[in-house]
Amino acid sequence: MAEHLGISYTGTIGVIVKAKLNGLIPSIKPFLKKLKQTDFRISTEIETEALRQARELPK
Repeated sequence: MAEHLGISYTGTIGVIVKAKLNGLIPSIKPFLKKLKQTDFRISTEIETEALRQARELPK
């Protein structure tokens, strides 16, 4: 719906990455770990890309 209305949006992982990049949290790893302990599903590829974007993995 947001896309249809021209409103930008960010998913859960994107919010966590932005928090890291804005200095609000020191690392996204604990948040990813906690999410994976719930019913939240994340592929290995998405997790790896999130870590890269958060500058927690080498390019």
